[in-house]
Amino acid sequence: MNMMRDAQYAGSWYPKDPEMLRLLVTESIEESKRRETYQRGPYRFAVLPHAGLFYSSSGIAPFFTAGLGPIERILVISPSHYATLPPNSIVSAPLSGSRTPLGDVEAFNLGSAQPRWFSAIQSEHALEMVLPFIAAQNSSVKVALAMISHFTEAEAIEQLAGQLVEELGKEHLETGSTAIIASSDFTHYGPRFGYTPYGSRAEGKVKEDDLSLAHLLSEGRVSEALAFCTAKHSTVCGYAAALLVSSLAKRFLCKGWVADYYTSLDVSSSNEANFVAYSTILWR
Repeated sequence: MNMMRDAQYAGSWYPKDPEMLRLLVTESIEESKRRETYQRGPYRFAVLPHAGLFYSSSGIAPFFTAGLGPIERILVISPSHYATLPPNSIVSAPLSGSRTPLGDVEAFNLGSAQPRWFSAIQSEHALEMVLPFIAAQNSSVKVALAMISHFTEAEAIEQLAGQLVEELGKEHLETGSTAIIASSDFTHYGPRFGYTPYGSRAEGKVKEDDLSLAHLLSEGRVSEALAFCTAKHSTVCGYAAALLVSSLAKRFLCKGWVADYYTSLDVSSSNEANFVAYSTILWR
């Protein structure tokens, strides 16, 4: 039986009140249109952040600046923060839809979806933050939710990308009627995350690392991006999903660019030692 995913983080990670949430979504999208990096969509592939919307809304919004256009289906792929997953594979659960304060989002399901992964899909915040933006479009777009842990080798990325092309349909990916979003925050830095290679006041070095990775991903240099993450002992939590999306975008000769980069310190104006970075990458 297909199940509904509840809006587990409404009221904590983002507003539960529909009017407040719709205003947050609308204002974030309008602000995105005014940025120097704005390029008209619709977009076919993306890497978007997934922190609470106080932090991530401005990084998610660029994907929605042109509406959803020809998009009929969106596959959202995130890391798993709470469940242990096998490497080199994607997991999903059969859903009938996902609830949001702005209305339900109808689901489509991957052929590999298994009920045993439902609790992991339900509890994963990295899958939820983009859903209010989709619901706010008042469209008939259907959404599949999936998770991936990590890749052990570059060949596994290409193999899994090929499997997704076969399952989702090459023609749907070519025309953009099916879009894919990788949900990933970038470097988590500080004692809280056990990652302090640059000591204190490390924002500049972290930004340098993150933008290097973001550009490798946007250019489809997947093997180099995987090697970079491995060498840096990267704390980019959704790097595997981002690698997979980068590989797919390259297959379809999509043009990618880094549409945004900022950190939690930019949003909160804090001087604390711990911070998380966010980057938005879009392909059309």
